[in-house]
Parts: sequence; C-alpha cells; structure tokens
Amino acid sequence: MQRIVVVGGGAAGSALVGELLRPGRPTEADIVWLVGRRAPGRGIAYSTSADHHLLNVRAAGMGLFVDDIGAFLKYTAARGLPVKGADFVPRSWFGDFVESSLARLVSEAGRPGRLSVQSREAVAVRGDAGSGYTVTAEDGESWRADAVVLAVGALPPAPLAGVTAEALRSGAYVTDPWQWPTLAQAPERVVVVGTGLTAVDVLLSASALWPHAQLTALSRHGQLPRTHASHPGEPYPHQQELIDAFEAEPRIGAWLRTLRTTLADEELDWRAVVDGLRGATPGLWRRLDGAERARFVRHLRWLWEPMRHRMPPQTATAIARLRTQGRLKIVAARVLAVSGEGPLDVRIRPRGGEIQRALTADLVIQATGLTTLAERTSHPLIGQMIAEDVVRPDRLGLGLCADAQGRLRGADGSAAPTLRAIGTLLRGALWECSGLPEIRTMARVIADDLARELAAPGRRRLGAIATGAPAGSGDACVH
Repeated sequence: MQRIVVVGGGAAGSALVGELLRPGRPTEADIVWLVGRRAPGRGIAYSTSADHHLLNVRAAGMGLFVDDIGAFLKYTAARGLPVKGADFVPRSWFGDFVESSLARLVSEAGRPGRLSVQSREAVAVRGDAGSGYTVTAEDGESWRADAVVLAVGALPPAPLAGVTAEALRSGAYVTDPWQWPTLAQAPERVVVVGTGLTAVDVLLSASALWPHAQLTALSRHGQLPRTHASHPGEPYPHQQELIDAFEAEPRIGAWLRTLRTTLADEELDWRAVVDGLRGATPGLWRRLDGAERARFVRHLRWLWEPMRHRMPPQTATAIARLRTQGRLKIVAARVLAVSGEGPLDVRIRPRGGEIQRALTADLVIQATGLTTLAERTSHPLIGQMIAEDVVRPDRLGLGLCADAQGRLRGADGSAAPTLRAIGTLLRGALWECSGLPEIRTMARVIADDLARELAAPGRRRLGAIATGAPAGSGDACVH
C-alpha cells in the first residue's frame, strides 16, 4: 500500500488530509499525519480559547474545502450559534468546526486504519522522488513514504538581533507571542514589538489579563492593520482591467503608479480593489523577476500588509478604545537593543529621527508576524532538509524554493513531484499562500496531483518502516 506523510497539524495540514480522505478521491494511499503536540486541526491559529481572537475573514467565506465554503455557516447554525455570513467570529469556533469535519471524514474513510494520526514532531526527511522518502520523528520512529507534504506553518521566531542573552535569560523577553511566561506579579509596562495582526491579538490579551498595564507597540512604520468594512462591499467593476495592466508591465513602480491612479477615485472603496487582487496575486507575483520581488519586500511590503490583512471592526474598536483611554501607544521606531535582567531597557530610534530613546519594560513580547526565514531557522526539520540539500531556502527569506503547485526544489533546482509544501513556506513562490482560501485551493491541487503521481505506471510501492539515506548536494535554487 502506498503512503503519504503529512507533516503539520494546523489549518494547512487539516485541509490537505481532509482532501485526501474525501469520498471519491482516486488514491487509496495510507496517510500518516504528524500533528505535533497540538490537537489535530487546531495549529496556532485555532488553539486560542480567547473570544476576542477573531477570524479576519467573514464567516460566509470560511470552509475547509474549495467546493464547500458554506459549511462553516451550516455548522454554526446546527449548533445554535448566532452567526451571520458577514460576521467575524472567534477563531476557536472555526477550530471546533475543523475538528468536527475531520472526525466525520475519518469515519467515512471506508478502510479502517487508513489514517494514522501521530502526536509527534518530524525532525528529518531524507530521500528523493525516485527512491521514496523516509520521515523520522523526534523519538526515532521512521516511516517510508511515497510522498511527503510539509504543512508546518510559520517557522519558530528568533529573537531580534539586538536582544542580549541576559534579557533572554531573564524571562522578561518573550519571542513566541503565543507562549507567555508565568509572572510572579502583573507587569506595569508592556512593550509589544510589532503592530500587525499578531501584535493586535497580543495587545488585546495583555489588556484583558493586566488591566492596569501601560502598553506600547513598536514597529518601523507604526502602522496598525486597516479595518474591514462593517458589511461586504461591491466588487470593483474594473478589476480585470487593473490585473491586465499589471500583467502587461510586471514592475513594482508601474504597479504602484497604476494603483495610485485607480485609488484616486474618492468614491471607490480601496478594500474592493485590494480584495479583488487576492486571487490574482500568486500569478502576478510569479511574473516579477527576483529584483522586482526584492524591491517590493524592501519598500512596499509595510504598506501592502496592513491593507491586505485587516482587522474586524470589533477588534479595531477595542484597539481604538485602549488608545483613547491612554493605555496604548503606537510608536514608529526601530528597536536597536534590549538589555537587562528585568525590568528591561529597550533602546529605540524613532522613525525620521537620529536621537535614540530608552523605554523601560517589565515585559517585552515579540509579535512581528509570520517567520519565513528558513536559511537560519531553529526548526529541526527544515534545518535538516536545508543542510542536506533536500530542499533549498528562498533567496529573499520567504520560506522554501518551490513552484506554483507547491513542489519543493532540491539542490539542482528541479521540482520534486512528490515532495510538496502548503501554506506559509510557499511565500517566496506565491506570496499569497497563508490565508484559508489559498490553503484550501492548494490542498485540492496537491491532492489531485499526488493521486496522478501515485497512480503512474511503474510507481514503486514502499515498505512500512525503514531508514533513509541523506540527499546529496547541488546547485543553488532557481525560482
């Protein structure tokens, strides 16, 4: 029997495993799903139990599969939850839905034992598409696989360059925004590094947990995410013309000029234009050469991200209330250094100035968003695969080298048909890859492709448990 190993138990892994288990799927391969230490289907995003951690997609757009987008609304209605299509609801509710959906698919999978869920972390993948792969877990157990899919999500965050070892040992500097230390007393001064969606979640949680704390959020541009409209708007009627213009001249400067001209219409809701670009973004991104991609990351990423990844209105209201009360300050500044044993000394340079300032913090939480720099990651599995040339890091620090179908590129630059990635690791290949609509689309693509690959004449069927050999070295990655 053929085997597919899926590494990662969050939304991306859930969507893929769900697609592989759906009735009518032509492959009957066994599935080994290494979910790590979290409940299957939860991952970081949906493990939260806080009701103020909301989905930033309306309920009507949520679903695990491309062709069943209304499933989440049906689920909430069946449970008597008061959810309308335009609502932004707690993320934990969607996590419940994913768990429920997977349980149903497993029960309908037909052959008992087809899915093996392992609460283990993968630490190594070795082999190639010709001879097959060996996936090894932290406890030494290994699985031979005909195909492997990496759905590991964002990589572990690393401390900012200026953070001293003393500050890290103190416990007053937190690199993982979802894992806070147990403090002997409530902090009076909390500094959050970052002002994106992750930082917003952290600020809301900190304000609720420590109602008397003063909060400061720092980022280079001091830009909070923009806010979703209270109700869905009408699509931009000339969206395709805009996309055609972008395709005709794939240069960031030209795109920016065209976009500014488009948004000069004061009656136009800019959200409609941005949302209309979402489905076209992977194709547009792939039209840019390496220099243009680097230009975007260096100069325009800070502007695009707050417009594309927006806050629900309820979240924006809560953040505005904190600012009005004087409990929250947003500061545009670069963090130069963090030192001390607690309280910590945070050295910053405000944007547009040369004079450094010092902030004192009882707690500093690093909430800079998705980590995609694979080349120097502490993630054991990704580190091993790069070190042994099984995969190559993206040149811009945006995950791993891959093609548009998630095939990972190895040492020689070729794309492996049965070694795939889904989700955040594909940012360098697609840019738009970590939202649920993109994840479920890629899950369908990968499930369909693997069915064809594994059904190909002469495809070797691998044994049950073995050990693999390291991959060789080779040339730099090509996009």
